[in-house]
Amino acid sequence: MKVEITNQIPQIAVALKKAALNMEQIVAAMEEGYPKLMSYIAQQGKEMAGAPYCAYSNGSEDYSQFDIELGIPVNEPVPAQEEFFMSQTCAGKAITATHKGPYKDVEVAYVALMDYLKENSLESTGVYYDYYPNNPADTPESELLTQVVFPILEVRS
Repeated sequence: MKVEITNQIPQIAVALKKAALNMEQIVAAMEEGYPKLMSYIAQQGKEMAGAPYCAYSNGSEDYSQFDIELGIPVNEPVPAQEEFFMSQTCAGKAITATHKGPYKDVEVAYVALMDYLKENSLESTGVYYDYYPNNPADTPESELLTQVVFPILEVRS
């Protein structure tokens, strides 16, 4: 799997957060959260300006639980309301890999990125992003893309 160092350009996004979820709960939160976000954006008269994402943070030591932020980039800010707030996608240096295929198999990209961090003495910020550039409703599972992004801090000596 190809891993690249990139410079991420931040985008504003409408987002919502959920805390201390396991993987099963994360899938359920996505199935509920993305349609809610898209509906809220449409209600505000705005449109998507980039791929939906899920940012994972505060992972448990065994990676069984995470806090997540589901977001959809937009061109213009919208008012915060109830669970919806304005956020921003990651900015600055990152390592990225794109997984093609079922979402359940995205772990191969994570392994490749973790190995790349170690092999190149890089340090992650501890927040990981999955971007979903195509729609699972109209894309065959074998063609689904997930861009996995690990923002990095610095090169260790």
